[in-house]
Amino acid sequence: MTIVSNIDKAVAEISTLVTGIEAGLEGWAAELGRSLEALSGKPNGTAIDRLVRPTVEALLQEHSPEVAGAGFIANAGLMGPNRSYIAWWQGPELERVDALANFSPNSMSRYVKSEWFRIPVQTGRPHVTGPYVDFLCTDEYVLTFTHPVLVDAAGPIAGIVGIDITVQTLENQAEPILRTIGPNAALVNTEGRTIACTSPALGAGDLAVKDDDAGEFPVGNRFKIWSSALPL
Repeated sequence: MTIVSNIDKAVAEISTLVTGIEAGLEGWAAELGRSLEALSGKPNGTAIDRLVRPTVEALLQEHSPEVAGAGFIANAGLMGPNRSYIAWWQGPELERVDALANFSPNSMSRYVKSEWFRIPVQTGRPHVTGPYVDFLCTDEYVLTFTHPVLVDAAGPIAGIVGIDITVQTLENQAEPILRTIGPNAALVNTEGRTIACTSPALGAGDLAVKDDDAGEFPVGNRFKIWSSALPL
């Protein structure tokens, strides 16, 4: 009975961590969609920056270094055919990311194949990419949570909002909770890649398999907890 209670409590606590991030991003996407809809005509870069930057500034100043970066990327059509726009900042100093791409006629090609952009645009659903090393922005080991933005509920995806969370952040928060489950408990993504684990045999990013007798518990949209995990 004690073991079951520990698992239930741990799953609830880690779910709160993850779903809190997902819910915050969902709310931001909805708010930004309404703001874009209220604009007259197609927005330009200045208008998008004016809408996006205050939210990013608050996130980075209040939650750095846990939040490594955040922003919005426009999909083709919002500003014009075959035109994208990146409004993304990182770090407490609000360093602008890849601003030169906004002046390139080929800027769309820099993002359309990226998992964190492609999947939410194609599916219309939120997505979490990683853990991976973010060479484009932070150079840190991160998870990128992204959510599609709709200007019109029936219309095409206008773009995505996203937030980079350092893996270390989730490790530091999840590992003490996972220890209440057992010596090999792990938080993994849907591909079985480790985010946090109580066993030294599995580091962040390592592929794992669930022990045959272990329990599996969904966490948020893209994660799960295994009560016992093994290296693949």
